[in-house]
Amino acid sequence: MFIFRSFNIPKDFFNSILAIGNFDGVHKGHQAVLKEAQEISHKKKKKIGVLTFEPHPKCFFNKNFYFFRLTPFREKYEILKNMGIDFMVNIKFDSRFLKKSAFNFITENVVKDLKVDTVVTGFDFVFGNKKIGDVNYLRDYVKKTKEFRFQVVSEVKNEKTLEISSSTIRNSLREGKIEHANSLMTRDWTVTGRVIKGEQKARKIGFRTANIKMNNFCNLCFGVYFVSLNLSKDFDKKKFFGIANFGIKPTFNKKTPLLEIHIFDFTNDIYKERLKVSFLKFIRPEKKFESIEKLRDQIKKDINQVKNDRLFKDN
Repeated sequence: MFIFRSFNIPKDFFNSILAIGNFDGVHKGHQAVLKEAQEISHKKKKKIGVLTFEPHPKCFFNKNFYFFRLTPFREKYEILKNMGIDFMVNIKFDSRFLKKSAFNFITENVVKDLKVDTVVTGFDFVFGNKKIGDVNYLRDYVKKTKEFRFQVVSEVKNEKTLEISSSTIRNSLREGKIEHANSLMTRDWTVTGRVIKGEQKARKIGFRTANIKMNNFCNLCFGVYFVSLNLSKDFDKKKFFGIANFGIKPTFNKKTPLLEIHIFDFTNDIYKERLKVSFLKFIRPEKKFESIEKLRDQIKKDINQVKNDRLFKDN
């Protein structure tokens, strides 16, 4: 999949089908937009692209908006690539772009620069300075000018008629409802990061861990999780399993959230390696223990629970 960091794209990508949105999480609602774009692309035999923005607008407006993203750029790129998207136009969302009017965005960028054949968006798409632009604005423009085609995808809801949105998924993650979040995304929620040097406290009580900072991801509920892991190519892309604690380690009076993963039956040194960690099941909330010994006993119980329940038998 090709990536373009501006609206100046090669002519080979003109006259394409373009899905526009932030696509944070690439959940069922986003997938419906992308599927519609793909169907049009196949029917017309044209390339399909995605126009998205970095940083996420909410992060731009609030510089202290940490623990927000479901899928930072690297993860979103991989997901879209695996879906068969031909190219991504990734535009920097800054104060200059913020001032661009809805009309100029359409006429200058969508029509003149990208020369699209068809635009596909979700029902709640908004754009332009002060969010003047929306799907009705786009419909009216297309109806008057006929410069491109426009397709809107209706809201997608789950079996309980609840809205499927990135906000819904974030709330599920914050409440420890990992399996519900996974069902809305149709895949396991995954984070990636490099293993950093820890204080090796877990090793001292008998459990080696790999530590990852999660500042760029949604603020997951503090607790213990059953996880799967993919390591670098040096391990033949083998899938490993383990338990992970995300939190502040209250037993040790820490304050900075950290993801600590204990990988089952694994003793290799993977410091500085990039890990891909998928969250499969919430085991229990994080808690402060009266002693290191009681913490050690609980970790053993957590590991035995996962192994005895054979939670990873079908993974």
